[in-house]
Amino acid sequence: MSDIHKITYQGGVSKTYLWFICIVAACGGLLFGYDAVVVSGTNSQVVEQFDFSKAELGFYVSCVLWGCAIGSGIAGPISDSFGRKKTLMMASMLIFVSATWCGLAAGPTVLIMARFIGGFGIGAATMVCPLYISEVSPENLRGRMVTLFQLTITIGIVMCVFANWGIFNFAASHSSFTNLSPSWQWLAVDENWRLMFVAEAIPGILFLGCAFFIPESPRWLVKKGKLELAEGILARINGYDRAKEIVEEIRDALSSEGLVRFSDLFRDKLKKPLILAILICVLSEGCGVSVVFYYGPQIFENAGFDLGGSLGGFASIAIVNFIATIFALGFVDSAGRRKLLAVGTIGALLSHVAIGFMFMNNVMGWPIVVAINAFVAFFACAIGPVKYVLISEIFPNQVRGKAIALATVCIWITSAFVAQIFPVIEDITAPGVIYFIFAAELSLLLLVIKFIMPETKGRTIEEIESSWLKPDKN
Repeated sequence: MSDIHKITYQGGVSKTYLWFICIVAACGGLLFGYDAVVVSGTNSQVVEQFDFSKAELGFYVSCVLWGCAIGSGIAGPISDSFGRKKTLMMASMLIFVSATWCGLAAGPTVLIMARFIGGFGIGAATMVCPLYISEVSPENLRGRMVTLFQLTITIGIVMCVFANWGIFNFAASHSSFTNLSPSWQWLAVDENWRLMFVAEAIPGILFLGCAFFIPESPRWLVKKGKLELAEGILARINGYDRAKEIVEEIRDALSSEGLVRFSDLFRDKLKKPLILAILICVLSEGCGVSVVFYYGPQIFENAGFDLGGSLGGFASIAIVNFIATIFALGFVDSAGRRKLLAVGTIGALLSHVAIGFMFMNNVMGWPIVVAINAFVAFFACAIGPVKYVLISEIFPNQVRGKAIALATVCIWITSAFVAQIFPVIEDITAPGVIYFIFAAELSLLLLVIKFIMPETKGRTIEEIESSWLKPDKN
């Protein structure tokens, strides 16, 4: 850690500093986005090479998500013990190792093991990144800053889609060339899905390098008794006077939570944010977004495109996802979490209904692409970012790491379950039925928004915490 983080800072407020550390931390989402899409470009080739059944394809796709569930679960205690920054660095190293190993895997068993290990890193990153950003951001900017995590996910998706597309086109144009070296011919042409995985190692190592230049979370530092160091970081973001106030607020909150244990989440007032977080995470992730990003090219092949055309159509999804997330950056703090999530959920629900009717009535080609893009737009501008903002701000300091880990585990278990069963359900049901199931699931999310979810915009983490802990009025 540089010397500037070791002393109490007495200069002016630096928004540039805040943006820098939040963007670097959010780049864990870039790795998540890249990994979420890289497998979609390899599915057809890997299934053909290893002769996977529908169930085996589901496990090949979902194995990384089961790893994510474990990684996000253990990341909570690790980040509470060793710090948010070190946990992010550990996650980036796991992702780098996984990407390289996938590209060199000799068979399906090794490939799945490598994907599983990468899931540990992705799961840890998705748990710690929004947590870290929420702990360094002022309350008036917290929603926007945490949404940066969702934005970098979309950037990672765009990067991966065009990388996969470029690698596929390179292989197609060089398939008859004889002047390539044997190793390059094998990696980039004969089995080009391997190069798609290896390319993920590049953003992994870049994220590791950038993580050296961010400070530790000031709230974690206060929890560990490093008050001067925490004050110095907060002063650069909020100003010296406000930094001292924030440190005192954190100390008071930690003092009042002195006896709070992880098991306390399941009783008394703390079970309220836990139930809300689990419902939001499960219903947001179970709406079919993992199907779109993990099976997107295959869905487009079912809609009448060849593999090259399906990868091209999938690129439109990546671009729409990116643009819609920029929209979320502008509105998550002004419109508020609750209203934005409600609008996004209604739009996503109607999009699924449209997709289902098209498949049932054999409407193929670009209308399917448009309808899927509409679903992605509503998800990216609301459902995706709001769930990460909400779970990063509703839990008490003392148990935040463990609680967010539990909520993130729910995200990954839901995503893994949906990715695992999608090929099987699609194979045994009529075309389009599964999209009506997703629409019904989103109707449940609307009920949670209306009857359970509070508005949290413009409130400090400590204020939100006290609202859960205060006694009910008789």
